[in-house]
Amino acid sequence: MSGSQFKALDYGDPMMVRILDAGEQCIQRFGIRRTSMGEVARVGKLSRGSIYRHFSTKEALVEGIIRRQQESFLNRTESRLDREATLVDKLTLTVLAGRKDMQEGMFASLAEVEPETLAMMFLDPRFYQRSLAFWPAHIRMAQASGEISAELSVDFATDIIVRLVVSLVMFPRMAVELKSRRALQGYLQQALGAHRG
Repeated sequence: MSGSQFKALDYGDPMMVRILDAGEQCIQRFGIRRTSMGEVARVGKLSRGSIYRHFSTKEALVEGIIRRQQESFLNRTESRLDREATLVDKLTLTVLAGRKDMQEGMFASLAEVEPETLAMMFLDPRFYQRSLAFWPAHIRMAQASGEISAELSVDFATDIIVRLVVSLVMFPRMAVELKSRRALQGYLQQALGAHRG
């Protein structure tokens, strides 16, 4: 799979990148609620007009920043999945990478200052739709290898996987402790009815 499969914004536009970088710095420092277009302009040494030419509202800018974060995560993770033998291994790697992202950078800051905003981000239908595009090819490979049932609908399996990954990233400690890689693999194997290849 290509290393930049998940890309919707024009990151070749230097102004776009500058605006997103400045917006991300502001969100990391102040949270989403306290970030303003004026602050983004100040941090990025930009005019407000240049920001508004790319993003008509603060909400559009925030969505762009979150989209870039998610696309970056998906592309970084995708590039590592070829080394994983099974769907369960791929899911385990993705959950552990997601947890790492939640402990540093913008997401870690948001978790501290605006945990409810961060939770809502994961519930946003746009976030969910981008996540859905990630898994079908991996599910088909797992079906072809006999790891999971070929009878299972790819759409249904994708939905279940996205729900599992998000919940395991967001809530690592519930009734069952799933902190270690081995515990997580066992849980995912059981949840998917997966067989070791």
